[in-house]
Amino acid sequence: MTLKISPLFRDHAVFQRGIAIPVWGDTEPESRVRCTLGNATGMTVSNDCGRFLLRLPPQSAGGPCELVIENLRNGDKAVFNDIWIGEVYLVSGQSNMEFPLKDTVAFEKLKAEGRLANPSIRYLKVPVRTRPVSGNSFTGEWRPADPEITGGFSAIGYLFAEKIARKTDCKVGIIDASCGGTGAECWMSREALLLHSHWRDEVIEYDWSSCRPSHYDSLPAGRLLPEKGELLNRIFQEQTGRIPPNKGLGYGYARPDFDDSLWRVAEMPDSWNLMGYNHGGVFWLRLAVTLPRGAGGKDLTLSLGALDKGDITYFNGTEVGRTGDGVNMEYWNRQRVYKIPGSLVKNGRNVLAVRIASLFPCATAGGMIGPAGVMFLEGGGVKIPLAVEWKCIMEHNTGSTVVKAPAMCGPGEANSQHMLFDNMIAPLIPFGIRGVLWYQGEANAICHAAEYKNLLQGLIHDWRYRWGQPNMDFLVIQLPGYQARRLVSPHSQWALLREAQMQSGEPLVVTCDTGDEDDIHPRDKTVIAERAAAIAVALIDKRRPMYSPRMSSSVKSGDRLLVKFNVYGSKLEFRGNPDGFAIGEEGNLFRAQAEVVDRDTVALFHPEVKNPQIIYYGWSNFPMGTLFNTHGLPATPFRFKLKN
Repeated sequence: MTLKISPLFRDHAVFQRGIAIPVWGDTEPESRVRCTLGNATGMTVSNDCGRFLLRLPPQSAGGPCELVIENLRNGDKAVFNDIWIGEVYLVSGQSNMEFPLKDTVAFEKLKAEGRLANPSIRYLKVPVRTRPVSGNSFTGEWRPADPEITGGFSAIGYLFAEKIARKTDCKVGIIDASCGGTGAECWMSREALLLHSHWRDEVIEYDWSSCRPSHYDSLPAGRLLPEKGELLNRIFQEQTGRIPPNKGLGYGYARPDFDDSLWRVAEMPDSWNLMGYNHGGVFWLRLAVTLPRGAGGKDLTLSLGALDKGDITYFNGTEVGRTGDGVNMEYWNRQRVYKIPGSLVKNGRNVLAVRIASLFPCATAGGMIGPAGVMFLEGGGVKIPLAVEWKCIMEHNTGSTVVKAPAMCGPGEANSQHMLFDNMIAPLIPFGIRGVLWYQGEANAICHAAEYKNLLQGLIHDWRYRWGQPNMDFLVIQLPGYQARRLVSPHSQWALLREAQMQSGEPLVVTCDTGDEDDIHPRDKTVIAERAAAIAVALIDKRRPMYSPRMSSSVKSGDRLLVKFNVYGSKLEFRGNPDGFAIGEEGNLFRAQAEVVDRDTVALFHPEVKNPQIIYYGWSNFPMGTLFNTHGLPATPFRFKLKN
């Protein structure tokens, strides 16, 4: 039997300095195995299955070295070159960690400056795999940063490594295990999920449901596993059942003379999630528009922006377009543009009515998502913006349990619980690393953000325990801004998930001043990577990192509120007009006047708020806060209830 060695131990690899270096593989059973790295040597014996593992003593940064692994019984030998001792990080999470360098706004500048070639950076991509059993290895190789391939590296991973290499003057190895659209539960072990009360029953059900023969019955000859999304669509159909009947049409919701005065007012673009409807369903939106004399009888173009999964759109009571069915993911976040025939168009008052169906929320949790700039009604010599206040009512509540459907799929589906731990994380353990850079949460900010604190803490504990590195650094990248900027959205699941990330107790990379209103994948990754690297370098040097200001307490002083922050040796300042704070009572909030009155204190005031009960700062999908420290780090969003 020849030696079988993980791709982690190949040419161009980087091993973590300052800690024991694990080396493992497979060979003949019950054989003595010797491993040599430079001047360090270790020896062990393989077990009755041929598995071996040994640990070499800690090494200082340096290289290049030769790694030699030998079976002393049969003479098999594996030799690997250009091995370095330096800093190693695992970068993991979902699509924003996976986002490639070539698609960033910085790529052309990096290319022009010759920064796509960096001999100090080595990169190893772990391929996405969805086998129903935990893996021992994977296919991959260490790649030195080279202009021909660097564009495909994780943007955050590469930019993070670039700064660490510059600050530490040693080689940096980046192991990228990321996969878009996946929840934290996909990256945790089965055992860790069993300790989480919210997931325990699902894990036990998944144990047998993921092994149903029906998963394989319909596969064509030669296909080993279901394709990505195959089981997911089947489960969605099973759990959602048939599309709810269009009761709203029968109620008269589309008629121009319908009285919607009791309907809720909702500013668009928005998702119904931000209105407090934390579930899937069917909603109606209505808007009366006034067309000038001469516009009647003219064809119009209706551009609604992106809607989530399914819509039927009416103009003056007549259907003018429909897309999707509320289940098919193909129509998630797709722009809707419909033609309105002149025969329906009148001078004066006209009414738009849109029935939106999203039976399971995804990312934006259902609604008219925008962006605002492409929401308009145009024709007859006029262009009317539709990013305004609409009337809204719920027709059907389809619940939030279907959000967990992906986690129950099984073979072939990356979203399945513990699937990515089994296939992409387990094969890396116990390779020595300095720490983890974690950028994930969008998939959990859908109806279940309230559970994320315990979920994330469970994942961190799980990985540290299994790596046998209880002090392993774990840096959490907070979600950046997305969707329309708002002063405060009390029901924002993104804000709630940011709070959970803050409460994880780990070093936090605050990013609320970055993002893209119109794209869940912002193209500027440089600021995030540099902030993360600054924290990582401080931890390497055993210095206290410069963190973002974090609210610590608040007291009343006359007619003002004094809000104190932990500033970590820095000072507070507003960049631009002081903004981002709301005070008052739930349901009755006001934009506070704000002023920095001390290095760590902000005073808040509003003439109509005599007895404030709550403070919000940056509490929305895309915060409007302008509070920073003098090192350029944004204050961490928060909410705070005052004591009576």
